[in-house]
Amino acid sequence: MKRIQFPLVYVLLLALLIACNNHNKSSNSEDLTTNLTLTKIKESKGLKQLYVNDEPFLIIGAELLNSSASSIEHMKDIWARTKSLNVNTVFLPITWQQFEPEEDTFNYSLIDSHIQSAHDNNLKLVILWFGSWKNGESNYTPDWVKTDMQRFPRMLFKDGKISTTISNINKNCLNADLKAYKKLMERIVQVDKQGTVLMMQIENEVGLLGGTRDFSPEANELFEQQVPSELITYITNNLNKLKPNIYEPYVNNGSKSQGTWEAIFGKSPNTDEIYMAWHYAKYVNELAKAGKAIYNLPTFVNAWDASGGNLIPGVWPSGGPNYLMIDIWQAGAPDIDILANDNYSPTFGLSAKNFVHNNNPLLIPEACAIWMNDTISAAPKAFFSFGHFKAMGFSPFGIDHQTYHSNHSIKKAYEVLHNLSPLITQAQVEDKINGFMEGDDASPTSFQLGDFIFKPNYDIQKDSLIKGYGLIIQISEDEFIVSGNACHVRHESADSSNPNSQLLSVEEGKFVGGKWVKKRTLNGDEFGIKLPPNPYNIASDVYLDNISILKIKLFKY
Repeated sequence: MKRIQFPLVYVLLLALLIACNNHNKSSNSEDLTTNLTLTKIKESKGLKQLYVNDEPFLIIGAELLNSSASSIEHMKDIWARTKSLNVNTVFLPITWQQFEPEEDTFNYSLIDSHIQSAHDNNLKLVILWFGSWKNGESNYTPDWVKTDMQRFPRMLFKDGKISTTISNINKNCLNADLKAYKKLMERIVQVDKQGTVLMMQIENEVGLLGGTRDFSPEANELFEQQVPSELITYITNNLNKLKPNIYEPYVNNGSKSQGTWEAIFGKSPNTDEIYMAWHYAKYVNELAKAGKAIYNLPTFVNAWDASGGNLIPGVWPSGGPNYLMIDIWQAGAPDIDILANDNYSPTFGLSAKNFVHNNNPLLIPEACAIWMNDTISAAPKAFFSFGHFKAMGFSPFGIDHQTYHSNHSIKKAYEVLHNLSPLITQAQVEDKINGFMEGDDASPTSFQLGDFIFKPNYDIQKDSLIKGYGLIIQISEDEFIVSGNACHVRHESADSSNPNSQLLSVEEGKFVGGKWVKKRTLNGDEFGIKLPPNPYNIASDVYLDNISILKIKLFKY
């Protein structure tokens, strides 16, 4: 047979086309080793939950200090220590400043190492993209962005002073951030063959600190233009679902179908923040949409929550996805799956409640203010979040700080939550769970599960630093799992035809392979729904990490 000789140039062109085709395929999420590892958000009976390998997944999480993940060497000891606290998911940042130190030059060393190290330690990752904004400023932008203020303009305050925050309306800012974020997503697809990365947080606590809005000439011009019809349509279609600070100014100003920002919402700091929220949301949504086209992971943005009282936007980052602006963000950023609650509030429950709005699931990526010497509240807040608010995930901030030592109460709390996780996720969907926490006004004083009413009580003797908390899960008509610490629970019948209730049995134990394994049967001096299940009310019997699991059976007559 005569062999056909192709010119060398054709052979080279063919090889190049094959290589390009293979490269394009490698950037497709379908090429993961197993598609089952892709994270999804599924909704069942009105509740959104995270799914991994087609199973509901509870994020029992921990966020690192801001600078820890900036060094592979620094992280070496942190991985195992974090894992030892029974964490299943680590929240860590990848910063634009380190990822693209020079324009169009990308450093993949950190993302590659962190994904591999997390996998080696059997941990999942949530990647925090510190791009254009972090905590209301732009300190994580590369130097070539910071120093070129003509190409990447800053926002201006009302007095004309220049902020440290880059513009949320300038296309150069958006396109530069967008390019870097897309490169990050492409790299994750290439190296994350086990599906270690669960979710992407885009930016961090965005908004403008120190002013209600951007007063640059470009921003002023936009502020005087018509409110986008897209936002007006969303508001009119969701009018009865809106937060009061969106609903009231819109209706009080005539429910107009068109007009400037002040014509639609009135002249106020609230209107300034609505304007800012819209432009932040549109900017961030561009990144979310482009990233999902590369690798369709769930995305969220987190909020520096708005303060109460008579404070105005700018005290908190104006325009961020705080609870006052949730409606604007849901309108402007449909590719963002969750508006997340960074919750350092002294009224923890109220802050969490404010984010459970219009089908927005509760995710708490940051909680417990180390700088206020608050870490022992992590365990109560985790139980309360999962039980009462049916949270998708909970994460104290700064888990690698020395205050989270090897005997910290979060370790035992997370061990128990791991044990109960399958029950919790099922009960959340079936509305057969509730949680409670001492000292929080949003915590229920009583609640009903099935035909029984439960009343948490915290009057047992204990150290004043120890706060009672727990959750209760209904597992059958008359059986319940109770877990927590430093409290006891009274019970009543909710059945008017059988108005009395009696405790029949109490067992202490845990679940092994999905089956209840009894450690001991409790009766006599230990009989009751008491955590910990010690016989007498002695303060020295209650420790921070004394977290038990009880299986109880009730009878009504």
